[in-house]
Amino acid sequence: MSIHEDIKKRFVRLSKGQRKVAQFVMDNPTTVIANGAAEVGRLANVSESTVIRFCYAMDLSGYVELQDEIRGYIMSQDVGANLQPTYTKKLTNTSFGKVMQRDSQNIQETIHLINDQQIQKCSKWMHEADNIYILGTRYNASVANWLSNTLKTLRANIKQLRLDSDDLVNQINSMGEHTTLIVLSFDKQIVDIKTIVEIAKVKKVKIIAITGSAFSPIREYASALFTLGTKNHSSLDIAPVLISFLHALIEEMINQDKDHYEKYQQLYEQVESNVLFLDAVREKQVF
Repeated sequence: MSIHEDIKKRFVRLSKGQRKVAQFVMDNPTTVIANGAAEVGRLANVSESTVIRFCYAMDLSGYVELQDEIRGYIMSQDVGANLQPTYTKKLTNTSFGKVMQRDSQNIQETIHLINDQQIQKCSKWMHEADNIYILGTRYNASVANWLSNTLKTLRANIKQLRLDSDDLVNQINSMGEHTTLIVLSFDKQIVDIKTIVEIAKVKKVKIIAITGSAFSPIREYASALFTLGTKNHSSLDIAPVLISFLHALIEEMINQDKDHYEKYQQLYEQVESNVLFLDAVREKQVF
């Protein structure tokens, strides 16, 4: 039974809040795959703990397993192969269909521009790092937040650098040669980012820079540089390419030691569920 069918079967037995989550999951499967439980809770207008309780109500070990089930369901549908020609034509003629086709084309074009050896080298740096810092400003901040939260489910010592944080100086000072810094730089105004990567280079940090231009000012400080898109691409064009690229980079890191990351992920889910359970107990005691 697919996750979609299982949700429909159990829907009437779910609580009011869990039904909101169930409906959101069925209506927005790709959003669930791309975001953490807290963000899905916000979008579904429920708490993060309700999202996790929904996972347990579905007999899942946690949110990560829900994402895996949804991903498997989407892949099993094999939408592209099963669509009728007339429907395919209708789909590609719609405005949203054309946008999604353009996103797919941009991702395909980017694949041919990426150096596989460089990807392998960066994934090894991430795997072997004592600490991983992530920096993204303005509209890149939300992607940096997604990357940070995703990596936290796989390994320890993940920190997101925020330019407005009181702890920024201490974070920079704690960097060293066993640190990996991932920089998302698609802004024209990158003075603050440039200052941070300059300091990081002096401290022998391995800097993975992901930019929108091969001539980005931070290229001279980067240990590895990946250019996504062209000057003709807008930030909306780049966003799906960036998420897809980061997903691939994470998977390459996991491939360095699959057993290790799977065990850490299971432990993370267990600790998270215990914390949520204690929060639920405290809520009952209060009321």
